[in-house]
Order: sequence, then structure tokens, then C-alpha cells
Amino acid sequence: MRLSATTVVALIAVAFLAGYLLAGTSQQPTVTRTLTVDRTQTATIVSTIVQTTTLTTTRTTTAGLVSIGGKPADMVARVIRVVDGDTFDGFPSGRVRLADINTPERNQPGYMEATNALRGLIEGKTVYLDVDDVAVMDSYNRLVAVVYVDYNATHVLNVNLWLVVNRYAEIRDFRNEFNPSTWTLYTPRN
Repeated sequence: MRLSATTVVALIAVAFLAGYLLAGTSQQPTVTRTLTVDRTQTATIVSTIVQTTTLTTTRTTTAGLVSIGGKPADMVARVIRVVDGDTFDGFPSGRVRLADINTPERNQPGYMEATNALRGLIEGKTVYLDVDDVAVMDSYNRLVAVVYVDYNATHVLNVNLWLVVNRYAEIRDFRNEFNPSTWTLYTPRN
């Protein structure tokens, strides 16, 4: 199945409109993304298709972009569902893994507490993502990011650090652009 350029543009427009409606009309889009999709497909058997997809995104700064600690947020997303204590599904971000922290896995002590803590903090809310510039995605194809949520009119809360401070997570300094020792719990916005 080949997708024409017109189909890809139409899909992007529909996804953008759906995200705009989900976020509410009071929130204007703050990041424009250009999406290029290259697809190569090889049919090995009638029922088996091998598919390679390459996604390239380019961030364009627009007026009104949310700034976290003086740096523009890489992405603004609406949290649709919390998967576990360090992973959530958002729109338009897709699945996001909180950078440089680790929470208990399913069937381990503390799993439900960490999951519920993250759920109470961000589910259904708008979050601001500082996406890892080194790897971008982890081995499970999750976007890797430090996540911020509104705390008040002037500051945002570092969700990754909040989970650590409240003992739901531990610091795991993975190979990426982030340095957890420099994080602050509350960061000025705009």
C-alpha cells in the first residue's frame, strides 16, 4: 500500500484538527511540525509485508510558544492515558517515556502507587516536553523527555523530579542530553 503525498497531508491535517479540538479552543497550537514520511514496502508472502518508515520532524518557532526556563518547549501534548509510573500516551506526542527516572514494573512493590501518582499529576492535562536531542526515541519507540506540567501562572513542575522527590521513582541517568543533578522542581515559564 503506497500513500500519496495528498493522503499524507490529509492525515496530518486531520490529526492536527483532532488534537486542536481535544485540547480545547482556548489553547492555540504552539509548535508547527513538518512531517515527511518515506515508505518502502516489500511483499514476501501475500499475507506478510515488510515495511520501513522514516519520520523526520522540523520544529518551527511560532509566536506564543511556551518557554520552560528560557528554552522553548519541544512539544506540547495532551495526556490521554497513563501507562505506568514513567510512561504515558499523549496527543500528538504518542507514547512518552520520562527521561532518566525509573519506577517499579508491573507486579513489583510500588507499581500501583507510582502509576496512580503520575495519573493524578498529569492525566487529562496539557504537558510540555523537553525531548531528548541525543536519542529522541528509546528502544521501545517511546519519545524520551523531561515532562513539565503547569504549577501556577508563572511556573511549571518538573514531573520527572517530582516522582523522585516523592519516592515513586529513582534517578537512572541514561545516555542522553539530560543531567538530573541540574533539575529543579519548579521552573519559570515564558
